Amino acid sequence: LVVAGRMKFEDALRLVALRGRAMQDAADESDGGMAAILGADEEVVNEIVAEGLRVSKETHKDKEMVLVAANFNAPGQIVISGSKEAVAAASEFASSEKKLRAIVLDVAGAFHSPLMQPAAERLSDALKNTEIVATKTKVMSNVTGAMHDEDDGDAVKSRLVEQLTMPVRWEQCVRSASSEAPAGSQWVELCPGKTLFGMMRKIDRKIKVTSLDQPPQQSE
Repeated sequence: LVVAGRMKFEDALRLVALRGRAMQDAADESDGGMAAILGADEEVVNEIVAEGLRVSKETHKDKEMVLVAANFNAPGQIVISGSKEAVAAASEFASSEKKLRAIVLDVAGAFHSPLMQPAAERLSDALKNTEIVATKTKVMSNVTGAMHDEDDGDAVKSRLVEQLTMPVRWEQCVRSASSEAPAGSQWVELCPGKTLFGMMRKIDRKIKVTSLDQPPQQSE
């Protein structure tokens, strides 16, 4: 949004810092976790989530259980998020009954799940005083898997808040962008490592991605 000219750089820094603190606080207040389910589509993952919730609710009747599909990264790579007990039950069901690989992730909390609602409320309050202007530069929302509204700043704010508690639809984002991109477009990954490069190979191997995970060497 900053690069597209829709938000001031200083505002974005303030919001990123607040968002990080709010998410950590929400994680500290809840006992949540995440796990990657490899080899399953959305329908199977929804079945795994339902079973994880059922088992954990029966086992822990004194505690409210939360479990959702949180990250649709690529075909066969979906992440679930929620109460640790529910994540564990779902992972066990995925491994033992569905014969899938379930990897519990080393994360601080249940991100992109309802357990992040306190953080979403804090971000919503902070966004009330943030200006988001209209531009013609397209920016993708990973909540909807489609482009942000070019003229409606309030709609953009809503998507930013929803992003804390709603699933990340990365695969859908890539497919939407691919359908609109002109032939011969360059795809560049601007972040540490080559995670998105690897996801793209599962989404569409025909698309070539350049990963710029290190700053260019300065000539002396």
